Amino acid sequence: MNNIVFLNGQFLPSNKATVSIFDRGFLYGDGLFETLRSYKGKPFALGLHLQRLCEGCRTIGIPLKLNKKYLFQCIYKLLKSNGLLKTDAYIRLTVTRGVDYGSLAPFALSKPTVAIIVKPLHEKIGQYQQKGIRAIFLNNRRSLPHIKSLNILPNVTGMMEAHKRKTQEGIFTDGNKILEGTITNIFISDGNGIKTPPVSDGILPGITRRLVIEIAKRERIKVTEASLTKGELKSCREAFLTNSIMEIAPLVKMENKLIGTGQVGAFTRRFQQEYKHMPLKQIIP
Repeated sequence: MNNIVFLNGQFLPSNKATVSIFDRGFLYGDGLFETLRSYKGKPFALGLHLQRLCEGCRTIGIPLKLNKKYLFQCIYKLLKSNGLLKTDAYIRLTVTRGVDYGSLAPFALSKPTVAIIVKPLHEKIGQYQQKGIRAIFLNNRRSLPHIKSLNILPNVTGMMEAHKRKTQEGIFTDGNKILEGTITNIFISDGNGIKTPPVSDGILPGITRRLVIEIAKRERIKVTEASLTKGELKSCREAFLTNSIMEIAPLVKMENKLIGTGQVGAFTRRFQQEYKHMPLKQIIP
């Protein structure tokens, strides 16, 4: 697919967009990324994603200068150029430390590489939301979980293992403790509220996770952010997974055991419906 992409201030056909072999993102995975979703040409929660990206850049010392207005204009132009203004789309923003001819530690302060790609949503997303996801446990965890680093090899190999075992997601664990999925955050419910692992357990502070918690508080649904065990997950009434592209999808089977009835639970359905209203109202910056 030869669509139009954004690279360092230019809009180019994807087969013309190239980065240096000395780019530190290529050599070391030295960079960050964000994925978000647009709804009929409007990127959702762009401000929250940009805030997390900028905080991550400050953490690892990448001098990124990118404001929300300019980023919105770039994304809108990409969506228009690729015929995605009237549908929902996947957006990925990638930032690397840039080109540097040093060794592991950069020699000098280089100009960051900034790339944006957009593409149609995967056709299976709706299926996951309606029929649910099957997952396995992974005896591993994300590297640098508090930021969205390009260096996500544990996530890659974890998803490969999940697919090998005919499931759609792998759940990172630390002993008996549940952490997060390779591309998702996790929630469970006992019927009286929802529970999710705290960021302090070593998980990514997901944007959709944050919005689900905000919905729960607004709807006066009890939210508990506390460590989650394998036993709690296996015995809960229902569970669901969140990310910005998939939104909210029920987790219906863990390893070979059904979660609850193996169907979409009442809380999951309620959060799906409430979340769907957010992009329409554009109440999130």
